Order: sequence, then C-alpha cells, then structure tokens
Amino acid sequence: MKTILDLIGNTPLINIEDNIFAKMEGFNLTGSIKDRTALAMIEAAEKEGRLKKGDEIAEATSGNTGIGLAMISAIKGYHLSVIVPETTAEEKLKMILTYGGSIVKTPNERFREPIIKELKEREKNGEIVFLNQYENENNAKVHYDKTAEEILCQMKGKEINYFVAGIGTGGTITGVSKKLKEHFPNMKTIGVQPMKGTIIEGLKSLKDGYIPPVLDLNTIDEIIDLDPEESVKGRNYLAKKGLLVGLSSGAAFQTIKNLKLEGNIVTIFPDRGERYLK
Repeated sequence: MKTILDLIGNTPLINIEDNIFAKMEGFNLTGSIKDRTALAMIEAAEKEGRLKKGDEIAEATSGNTGIGLAMISAIKGYHLSVIVPETTAEEKLKMILTYGGSIVKTPNERFREPIIKELKEREKNGEIVFLNQYENENNAKVHYDKTAEEILCQMKGKEINYFVAGIGTGGTITGVSKKLKEHFPNMKTIGVQPMKGTIIEGLKSLKDGYIPPVLDLNTIDEIIDLDPEESVKGRNYLAKKGLLVGLSSGAAFQTIKNLKLEGNIVTIFPDRGERYLK
C-alpha cells in the first residue's frame, strides 16, 4: 500500500507551446520540486544513522526546501527549524509554520555562507542534524536518478536539444543535465540566474560570491543573467495560458523566449505561483 510520501515525484511534463516542454513540479505534495530534495536528504540521513525520531533538523533555505522538510518531518516525527532570508515570501513561512516547523529570519547579506558555517558548528556540537542542501550530494543525485529519468520517459524518444533551468542550490540543473547529456551529448544546458545584486526568489547569482558545492558547472554550457522584471514578465505570460507558476519558472521560460531557441527544449517549473502573489 502506498503512503503519502509516495506521491512525491512522477510529475507531468507538458507541451507549453511549439517545442517547449515543462516539467510541472508544482504537482508535488507541497507544491515544489524541493519535496524530492527534502525526502532524498532525509532518507539518506536515516540510512546513514545520522537521523532518528525526535531529532532536530536545521536547514538554511529560501523557503521551498523548508516547506518540504517541514511536511516530511511532521510525518516522520522530527523537529525542524529553518533559517530563511528576510525577503522570503510570507506564504512560504506560513506553510512551514502550519506543518509545525519553526523559523528564524536573517538579513539577505548574511544568508548562506555565515549561516552554513554556524549550522555546521551546531551539528559538530551535537545540537542538530544539518542536511545542508548546498553541499549534500543527494540534492543532485535525486534529480539524476529520478527527475531526469521521468523526463526521458515522458519525451518518448524525442531528441532534447536544450535544457534550461534556474540556478538555486544547483542540485536540479546538475542532476538533470548530467543524465540528459548522457543520452543527448550534443544537448546544450542553459542556466538562469538573476543579475548580480538582484533577487529572483529561489535563485541567486553566482556572481554574488557563493558557488554551492553541489553545483557542477561542467554540466552547464551557458549562464544567462536575467533582470528580475523579466521573470515577472514570463510568470504573467504563463498565467494567461492557465499556468500559475513561481518566478523562477517565469525566469526560465522568459529566457527561452528571449534567446529564440530552436529544437526541442525542456525546462523545469519548480513550483506553483500562489506563494508569490502580493
């Protein structure tokens, strides 16, 4: 008999228009691709003996990973605290709290490197279990093993000429690109990031000084810097087609349109858009 966690993954791939195919990760349990990452990291930690019922998990996240971890922690009996940048959408924070997680906000400029260092020290002292999505190999592995395999099956043998995805932790674009390139060596992977010093929620520019260790730049052929307003433009265009998705989805779609790519293009729409409405 299936459990609720078996509903994570196996999301639809739909033909948006022309030869643009989007993996609709908003169909996951909490509405984002990060359910896959959260479950993969927790199950690996359980298998390694690092995590047992009643333990406290702490994670640095811009929201979606925290939501996934909160949901799974509630089911499995873990305590969860998340450290989020102060610009995280309130809707995301409400979801984490509803699932039973606790939240600590930190200034955007302090997010990631200082927080990661602090959490590593707390884990070393035995206070928490730090899954660390930015360095955890399971973040990329789950997309190599599952997300990309689903795409290959759903494309039904069609050649993939381009894979376009936003760069957040780097797990999705690394795992999916690596597997797809094994099948289509001439495929070009295009990463999308916000312009330096700007924010597209869920994405962050590598030019701001931090390259997540889980990100394998060798799997990416080109990185596009996108004005955040372009991500809004893409999101709004998709909404008119009946698809209410997040801003990182809008960023990937608008990049495809701006570049006027030809051939079969696969992209990832990481989450639904309700949590970004103001």
